[in-house]
Amino acid sequence: MIRVFLIDDEPLVLIGMQGMLDWAALGYEVVGTARNGGEALPLIEQTRPDIVVTDIRMPVMDGLALLEHCREQDAALPVFIMLTSYEEFDYVKRSLSLGAVEYLIKMELSAESLRAALDRARQAVEKESALRAPAQQSGSLTAYRERLFLQLYGGLFTDRAMFDRLCGEVGLGFDAPQYAAALAEIQGLPPAPDGGEGPEADRLVSMSAGVIGMAAKTMPRYLPCWVTGMDLRHFSALIPLQNGGELRAALMPVLEKTEQILHNYFNITLHWAVGRPVDDILKIRASQQDAFDALPLLGAEQPVLFCTERAGTQLDHRAQLVAQVQQYIRENLDKRLSLNEVAAVFNFSPNYLSQLFAQSGEHGYVEFVTATRIDAAKQLMASTDLKVYEISERIGFESAFYFSRVFKKLEGVSPREYMQKVRN
Repeated sequence: MIRVFLIDDEPLVLIGMQGMLDWAALGYEVVGTARNGGEALPLIEQTRPDIVVTDIRMPVMDGLALLEHCREQDAALPVFIMLTSYEEFDYVKRSLSLGAVEYLIKMELSAESLRAALDRARQAVEKESALRAPAQQSGSLTAYRERLFLQLYGGLFTDRAMFDRLCGEVGLGFDAPQYAAALAEIQGLPPAPDGGEGPEADRLVSMSAGVIGMAAKTMPRYLPCWVTGMDLRHFSALIPLQNGGELRAALMPVLEKTEQILHNYFNITLHWAVGRPVDDILKIRASQQDAFDALPLLGAEQPVLFCTERAGTQLDHRAQLVAQVQQYIRENLDKRLSLNEVAAVFNFSPNYLSQLFAQSGEHGYVEFVTATRIDAAKQLMASTDLKVYEISERIGFESAFYFSRVFKKLEGVSPREYMQKVRN
């Protein structure tokens, strides 16, 4: 439960806020109320709320003075939501400069606006809690599991009986038919200071631990997996695959959701590389190595990459990507295949997809789509009795007239002339 303290010098406002929401159902607990900051201060120290909702203008001690006092005691908690009137925006600006996360106008206060403000404050509380979470103690069960995963990624287990015994001791089981490693690179962490010591180093370590800790809590909500921090800027998710389904379709929504949540909390972004599935947990090192090799290819225009086979160079990886897109085009000729739409399927930017085809040394994107459609048309002409307009529709042309123009330009004869030739 997130603990909330309410403060206002108007009793009706206090009563109204307490009855406005089903606090417990939303995950909140009202731990106290007060009529002014002076009355609230000792109660806040006693109840230790996560969120304080307070009026700005009150007798004895106003909301700004209370906020300033709390900030002298703790730089981040409790999180403050300020209640204000229309004419108090100078106070609002000052409260926001002191770290208040939201303000609400009393005359417009509603259950929806109060809940939205509380949810935003909850995010700030959970982010701060993640940053303050103590590192795993060296003797904890979680630490032993982390060590086992690091050894597994390092390929250090050669005795399966020993591996099975260690897994049993720490409560882990590996019985899925396949496994894959998804490697995340964290973008947006503070730079590492020279010497690796001091407040900047502490901030980097704290934020990295918060991001990885939040990922370890978030990803298993959407699919079974184990998240392990590899270093300050990378973590790996070991994912069991049960049914041999399409890896991209299964994982992409989870990777996108995890990135969205972590971005909201920490203002970072994630780049993902997913290694090839392996059929034995003791081979997971190969899947993670695929992902590490693919990291140099990742960027804002291509934040996610799925490896389909072993590739030793960036050129190999680009060729793989082009081959994947080409196969998708061949299998979906009846659909719209604009550059923007196909780029969205693979989570590329249109510009990046265009560059991939340009760098492949063969056709550009549009030329490849057109040539593939014409090749498919020729196969249909030779093997079926379909009419020209039926073939045109089947391979995705907008009209039989446009199809005929393109066909004649590339083949030198009209579709009808070509059909007569091959069918005779």
